[in-house]
Amino acid sequence: MPNLSINDMIGYQVENTADWRREKAKEFPHDARNLKAAKELDQLAAEIQALEGSEIHKQICELSDTLADHFAEIEAVSDELRSIGFHTSYTGAEFLEWYRDLLIDCHEKALDSSVEAPMLADQVEQAPEVKAAREAYEIARAKAYAEARKKL
Repeated sequence: MPNLSINDMIGYQVENTADWRREKAKEFPHDARNLKAAKELDQLAAEIQALEGSEIHKQICELSDTLADHFAEIEAVSDELRSIGFHTSYTGAEFLEWYRDLLIDCHEKALDSSVEAPMLADQVEQAPEVKAAREAYEIARAKAYAEARKKL
């Protein structure tokens, strides 16, 4: 497992989003939410950095290692970070848990797309119970036809 730091994985995204919010605060000086969001993102970045080496950090590293290409979550992370201070709020641990869950979803989707699912009908057809039931049905059907022929 590579020794990725929390900052390498997501800390820079949080810091860049804080910088982006500060730029938006300059662009829209009458909207105090941007500066408030930038401060919240700065606090989040500090809390995330403090979780370096924690259990959640280890889980994220393990999940990141199993995903060859986990760029799919970058847009989701960016969207989530932009919502901080406007629609959502996180502690560092809460955000890392959200990020870990996102990686789990990406991992499951990658597995689903790479593993061919067996045909359910084929599985059912091969089940011993189904084979036995089919045989019992065929025997009962044959007997019923034999009895019907006798009556003709």
